[in-house]
Amino acid sequence: MTKLNIVYASEMGTAMDVADKTEAIAKDKGVDVVQFGMDSVSMDELKTMSKLMIITSTTGDGDLPMMGENFWNELSESDLDLSSIEYSVCALGDSSHHEFCGAGKKVDGRLLELGAKKILDMHECDGDTEGSEEWATLAMDKLGVLPN
Repeated sequence: MTKLNIVYASEMGTAMDVADKTEAIAKDKGVDVVQFGMDSVSMDELKTMSKLMIITSTTGDGDLPMMGENFWNELSESDLDLSSIEYSVCALGDSSHHEFCGAGKKVDGRLLELGAKKILDMHECDGDTEGSEEWATLAMDKLGVLPN
């Protein structure tokens, strides 16, 4: 079975909570899963991942949380071929801000530019985590990581 990689960046803990719930859903379904804080993932590690779920909150003017800044800087400057990755993004934000879910949009767009295959449209959470569990289950199904 292919390992599911959950990578998150959280400012106030909400994205981390979504990542924890997503990991728990995966384990309950018998999925081989591992979770990482975003800045602990190097570009060398990223390119070895084939099934990826990204969960990130947004800070400032559409920026990644501090714990995702190094990852984003490396990803944005990278010329990696990520065509072996299938992924989906869950972006947390607040629609009262100008750059709603900006961090998720940045990562989603850059993964596409580097050849990764989006298997499910980005899920946007507006000030809460509504729909994130449904996104997680659907993304796992689309990624093909659920045991038969």
